[in-house]
Amino acid sequence: MVFTDEKTLTVQEFLDLDLFEEGYLYELVNGEIVKRASPDTEHQNTSSNLMRLFFRHVPDKFAGKIFHAPYDVYLDEENLVQPDLIFVAQKNEHIIQKGCIMGVPDLVVEILSPGTYRTDRGPKLKLYQRLGVSEYWIADPRGKIIEMYVLTEGAYDLIAVGEEGGTVESRLLPGLVITVNDVFSR
Repeated sequence: MVFTDEKTLTVQEFLDLDLFEEGYLYELVNGEIVKRASPDTEHQNTSSNLMRLFFRHVPDKFAGKIFHAPYDVYLDEENLVQPDLIFVAQKNEHIIQKGCIMGVPDLVVEILSPGTYRTDRGPKLKLYQRLGVSEYWIADPRGKIIEMYVLTEGAYDLIAVGEEGGTVESRLLPGLVITVNDVFSR
């Protein structure tokens, strides 16, 4: 759910509002406040499985850091988001600050829920593309599908759609092959 009073906000103005309502999370996307419900069990299960699979691969084979929501990512003056999973390559670790990321991560995963579907596929996809997130994954627990977008010459290409029984392989993290059934298993 997006709400605005016709004026776009900066991150500082957004933070000054000190928004809090039990059961909701808030982000700032393109200067507009996005209010969403806290993740449900299916979402949390998917998030846990993805984290486990990424942690198995990344620490051993690649230098970089993995984070998960809720964790603030300050993309620019009008965008403060909390992706479900975030990877920052070692060469970009300078953007990792105390308590947040100040800059553009290398890989972002958003897990769809009924309340985030439009934002994750619309404004956030365009935002991540515009700001240069190298890989953007969308995990859909209800459809049991993973979509992988890779930034090529400033635009996202949908390079993989993993469905039940299939796999997706990261271009950014070679050798990271995710079995779709493992992501959506209970």
